[in-house]
Amino acid sequence: MDKPNTSHMEVSTFPDSHVVDTYAVDSKDEQVTVIGTMGQDPDYKAPVSWRAWAIVAICALATFQNTYYGIAPAANQYAIAGALGGTASERIWIVQAAAVPAIAFGPIFAIISDVYGRRYLILVVWCLFAVGSIVSMTASGMTAVIAGQALSGIASGISGIMFAVASEVIPGAYRAYGQTIVSWVSGLSSLVALLPIGAATAADPVNGWRWVFRIKFIIECLVIIGIAALYFPPPRTAASKQSLGQKLKALDWIGYILLLGALVPFLMGFAWSSDSNYGWASKTHTVVPVVVGGVLFIVCLLYEWKGTKTGFLDHRLFQNGRNFPLCMVLIAVEGSLFYLMNNIYPSQVNGLWEQPGTIKANAYLLPFFMVITVVSPFLSIYVTKFRDVKWPIFVGFISFSASVIGLALSGTDGKLGLTFNGIGGLGFAPVLILIMVWVQNSTPPLFIGTASALTISSRTLGGTVGLGIANAIYGSLTNTQIPEAIIAAVAPLGFNPAHIGQLIGFYMSGQGLDKIPGINGRILRAGLAALHKTEAHAYKIVWLSFLPGCVVAAVICLFMRNSSERMNWVVDAPLETKSDVLSAKERALEADHASVHIPTLNDNIEVELVERR
Repeated sequence: MDKPNTSHMEVSTFPDSHVVDTYAVDSKDEQVTVIGTMGQDPDYKAPVSWRAWAIVAICALATFQNTYYGIAPAANQYAIAGALGGTASERIWIVQAAAVPAIAFGPIFAIISDVYGRRYLILVVWCLFAVGSIVSMTASGMTAVIAGQALSGIASGISGIMFAVASEVIPGAYRAYGQTIVSWVSGLSSLVALLPIGAATAADPVNGWRWVFRIKFIIECLVIIGIAALYFPPPRTAASKQSLGQKLKALDWIGYILLLGALVPFLMGFAWSSDSNYGWASKTHTVVPVVVGGVLFIVCLLYEWKGTKTGFLDHRLFQNGRNFPLCMVLIAVEGSLFYLMNNIYPSQVNGLWEQPGTIKANAYLLPFFMVITVVSPFLSIYVTKFRDVKWPIFVGFISFSASVIGLALSGTDGKLGLTFNGIGGLGFAPVLILIMVWVQNSTPPLFIGTASALTISSRTLGGTVGLGIANAIYGSLTNTQIPEAIIAAVAPLGFNPAHIGQLIGFYMSGQGLDKIPGINGRILRAGLAALHKTEAHAYKIVWLSFLPGCVVAAVICLFMRNSSERMNWVVDAPLETKSDVLSAKERALEADHASVHIPTLNDNIEVELVERR
């Protein structure tokens, strides 16, 4: 039988692929598209169902929650720790307990959903999210808050799949629209995470922080209801019909164990490096875990490359050139910059420009997210019209570079810092939204979930490592320099250096002023000026240390392909496929078999073109 003509763009995108039954396979006869998706005309603009757009909206709500989850606990960590009597060491784990499991579980969730289906995995994981919220919002101590954050951190591994679903249920031509809707809505979460929550904690210092997790819980319930009511995707592969035992046996357990064994100590080491009780000086808590995790991570990559053909890092992800691995580098750079903007910049605001924990201090974080909200719609229109993702990302990294320079030079000038925070948003908008589009356009349609999850995990990994490096740089420039600078400023005014610890403690906490011998307004002002000058210099070096990464990322963009050929009218994973239609009609024929009706060419039976090997 001659090979039938097919207009499914994935076949031309992956030159060695061909059609078998209702899906395409590559040169090794491995599936690269979802069952039932062949035969679509990339030039025919078919209408998009309301249910598909509703699923995009649910995914947008899901990413709203995920971004809120990344901002609100971090922005209110001081309020949470203060209300529960948490130490500085416990406080940092409000953020880190969520980041560590998210990176490790993302690729695992994704490959399972790509092969065996998404619906039930999404529902189970979002229920785990809700459980994490309940644990945290009802906590009576820091341990419970951190435990809830860890549960939610495991669940947040699902975030990459939500990005994938928003893209795969609509045509590739609308992919930029889908990702923009998702990112635009998620950007609005900053308003909720910063202003109302800030007001709640200010109005009720004891229990106001619980609204961080109450709001998170409400959103999670809405996502669960939406997915349960509307998302019924058809099977993606023949393996979807296997028994649970067969599915469990086929999973890449060695790869999962190696991945978890590598990332957990690696990320814990970087997390402990931010702990004032340990830092990089504590080799058993930082250096050793990072080295062990790094070695195991290399072993994991080697195993996925040479040791298995069905790992979570599927080989088919890399069959379309260098775009996919280079996108992982770009998103890791973006992740490090975002973590700096979400952690170092707030510290700069609270330490140099505004009173910590106030609504005004939280408002300093808004320009970044508001610029994203304004720019994103125009960006999606441009990308959809010109099918260009490369140059907006290049411009985004140039904008990031300008923002990094501006924040480094802002010193004690809060207004200047506010301006360059907004410029950072100008860089963030094209980079995150369009790198996700670029990744999805550069990998097989069957593995869009895995590709998206690896993108999010690479971003979080880059952010965690970047933040650890930033904290190490800051600590090396302030640990001894701050006391020395303050002593140099206040000793000539008659202050006894023996009480410098009490003075620094007052600057950091606002408590204990009346217990400092010999203190007066002049000494307070001189010491504070020295403190701010030292901190400003440290922040300057931190920001400038990440400038080379921005420049390198911009240069990498120049060597990548635009992948515009996938921005057509093909739907990678429609909510109803031809296989569904055919199966339904076959069942109808079986039901009518008793009437001995013989199908004729005049019957309205839709049959797909297939190639039988």
